[in-house]
Amino acid sequence: MLIINKQNNPKILVIWLHGLGANSSDFKDFIKLLEMNEVEFILPDAPLIPITLNQGLKMPGWYDIKSLEFEEHDINGLNKTMKKVEKIVTERLKKMNRKIKVCLIGFSQGAAASLFFILNSHVKIDGVISLSGYIPYKKNRVVNPKIPMLALHGLHDDIINLDHAKESFNNFLDKENFKLITFNMGHEVIFEQLQHIKKFLKRI
Repeated sequence: MLIINKQNNPKILVIWLHGLGANSSDFKDFIKLLEMNEVEFILPDAPLIPITLNQGLKMPGWYDIKSLEFEEHDINGLNKTMKKVEKIVTERLKKMNRKIKVCLIGFSQGAAASLFFILNSHVKIDGVISLSGYIPYKKNRVVNPKIPMLALHGLHDDIINLDHAKESFNNFLDKENFKLITFNMGHEVIFEQLQHIKKFLKRI
């Protein structure tokens, strides 16, 4: 697990989940470009698990994926990740001497896990940013419309198709505080997204 800008009383606590096959250092340089020293970023490492899509090869993953059709969901894996993030958030907040905002940010599979979390966890989160993500599944729970959610997605994403992402958002999210912004890109994160992430974190 990597911690950037560790401090006693950060303005915001951000839990940032990397994508499939990556690790906690994957977004280290990108976060530095945000120039938000008042924000503490915690970047966990996903466990090594067999990924069915990749012939069962073990790699860092938040949950198993069987195909890019996303018709089946590894609920057990998603729940394990949710519990892992819950533990990180609750243990970190116990050490604070004042109440602070908490935001989840994730890329690809990390984004899906973050959205799953905010729809299913009992731990209160103040915002979520999905980078090239989708909603894999949710239990019977109504989303608090006061929680801001931002999705940044590529028009030419060949891993998580934009139409699939939109469908998942439409099925599960209240539109009052949800915003989707698209970019002329594929399945990636680009410099142009920095201003949107920074603006979101400043207003939650």
